[in-house]
Amino acid sequence: MAAEKRPSTDGLVDNIDGPRESTELDELPKYETPAEEPAPITLKEKIITCLCVALNTFSTLGLIFFTKLVLSDAQLASCQIMVVMWHFITTAVVLFIASRAPFRLFKPVRLNPWHMVPVCAFFAGYVILGNLSLTYNDISFYQLAKVMTTPTVVLINFVLFRKTVTRWMLAAILTTCAGVSLTMVKAVDKEDKTRLLGVIIAVLAFCSTALYQIWIGKKIEDFGVSGPQLLLNQAPIAVVMLIPFVPFLDTIPDISTIPTKNLWAVLGSGIMASMVNLSQFLIIGRTSALTFNIVSHIKTILILSIGWYSEKKILTGKEWLGVLLALGGAWVYSHLAMKAKQQK
Repeated sequence: MAAEKRPSTDGLVDNIDGPRESTELDELPKYETPAEEPAPITLKEKIITCLCVALNTFSTLGLIFFTKLVLSDAQLASCQIMVVMWHFITTAVVLFIASRAPFRLFKPVRLNPWHMVPVCAFFAGYVILGNLSLTYNDISFYQLAKVMTTPTVVLINFVLFRKTVTRWMLAAILTTCAGVSLTMVKAVDKEDKTRLLGVIIAVLAFCSTALYQIWIGKKIEDFGVSGPQLLLNQAPIAVVMLIPFVPFLDTIPDISTIPTKNLWAVLGSGIMASMVNLSQFLIIGRTSALTFNIVSHIKTILILSIGWYSEKKILTGKEWLGVLLALGGAWVYSHLAMKAKQQK
């Protein structure tokens, strides 16, 4: 008797012999795969994140106050190009070490040096202007003027790219501008503290910083690299580009006549500059942009407070109003900007 012909099972799932391995779930689109719950953040990770935030805050404060001490010396103030070169060298060395074993915090890439020349020139220029602003202004005014970077970015984006913001964001920006304007008017009035030249340099500094932020964001997309990868290429090239300007713009100091504390400040400012860049990368990598934004506002308040204390400065009612308007407007704008970004 012929055996009964069984229907073909080709293409059918046969579970008679028990469960079999299947790759069906792996082949589904990402939005169809079962969502995995994120692993809970351990105490160790929280401690490391707090240390990164503390390092960024400490190094930012240290960089400003060390650099101010360096530039308060007449001889060192006359060799600002070399001071900037020293900051770039330490930054390059620290980032190089961070990209190698055993750290491997990011993967280094090599970019075409000729493509980097315009970026490096702008990079060096805005840093030098920032140091000049710190030279001719007190610390508190220098830091408050930097708050104007964000409104300037918004203005440039509108003029060049017709990018607009909401009414509430515009109101926050105008409030920030009004607050900083009050402090600038007061600064110009005080001839013994901040002269008109200092205010002009401060304006040029935050305008160049705003332009650099917009341009560097575009370059990061064009090159397809991260911030640390680009900076590791930028810093050494910027040093080489600045060397020819040293004989014409700098005066070689007599180190033997410079106070020891100022020489230690030169060393410290370079270390702090490298730590600022490294810790900023670590914070963004381990936390959200909102956390980094909050840390930035806390640093601004700390710098202003310590600056006023070190200068034994007593604010007038007009100055308090300007500071509150500037910081309040900046905080509201950043909060609204983050909220709008999350909704996209």
